[in-house]
Amino acid sequence: MAIHDDDRGTYTPTVQAAPKVVTPYRAPSNTYSAPRSTGVSRTPATSATTATPKLDRNELAAQYGFTIAFMNAYPEVGALFDQAVREGWTPDKFQAKFKNTNWYRNTSESQRKAAILSTTDPAEWGQLWNRTQHHVMSLLGDMGGDAGNWDSINAISARIIWDGWNDERVRQEIGQYVVFGEGGMARGKAGEMQRDLNSYAYSMGVKNADSWIQDAVRQSVSGRRSLQDFKNQIMQQAIASFPGYEDQLKAGMTMQDIAQPYMQSMSQILEIAPGEVNLFDNTIRGALGWKDSSGKAASKPLWQFQNDLRSDDRWRKTQNAQDAAMGTAHKVLQDMGMAY
Repeated sequence: MAIHDDDRGTYTPTVQAAPKVVTPYRAPSNTYSAPRSTGVSRTPATSATTATPKLDRNELAAQYGFTIAFMNAYPEVGALFDQAVREGWTPDKFQAKFKNTNWYRNTSESQRKAAILSTTDPAEWGQLWNRTQHHVMSLLGDMGGDAGNWDSINAISARIIWDGWNDERVRQEIGQYVVFGEGGMARGKAGEMQRDLNSYAYSMGVKNADSWIQDAVRQSVSGRRSLQDFKNQIMQQAIASFPGYEDQLKAGMTMQDIAQPYMQSMSQILEIAPGEVNLFDNTIRGALGWKDSSGKAASKPLWQFQNDLRSDDRWRKTQNAQDAAMGTAHKVLQDMGMAY
């Protein structure tokens, strides 16, 4: 439902589908007597008089293209109707005067259509609301909003009905209604975008605050900005952290691609599960942020990285270290002629 002002056609959405008319116009009477001629008759008067037929106000309103309910709903229009009836305006004259009212000039075409339908055909008006509400519920669910939030549903439905919003405009609005539930994750299309953005940030060695990610998702799902805009921001953050790889990153590589040889070596030498080695490990970041003797950013030579890993305290606890120690001892004994 929409409660609208008398003259401007603005509204406040509520849950009901039928309109509540504020300050209805009160018609002075239900019938109208057509004016008698004031001209002088050239024929003799007779004692008989002919009664002027009384016209029903509903019929009069219909002649002007409206219903009496619509006339009563808006005082300015109702007053104009009374004047038209008193002065015997033609439908064309009434329409011309009607389009010059404050109500008409300050309402859009969609608002005028809604106002007329709400007072002319309550059944169709209710069906229109129901269809619109279900459509909004579907869009909310698909895009990651709360399809059970009736305040949101009715607010957006009112905009569609009264302001003529199309689906593109509705999606812009729905962006603010995206729900981030358990684990801070959204559902629907917003959830897909959030996973995509999180995955890309992870592959670039960038970690942003949850609020940054959520704002990016809201703006992307609403169409105000593209997801690629935020991916470009993440890429620039990665370049700031790893300036030596700017060309590769701009060419489409990720830091995960570049760091793969280091992560694989670390996993094997330190016997760490592959999934536990990532771009946020200080050892990996140190190798990627290495500088050569001239101070220029570069990748640490892989052989040097592997040797450095064997100097790591973690390496001494590995089976690799124990096997290496046993191999060294065996070699020493061999050299001393005491092989076993």
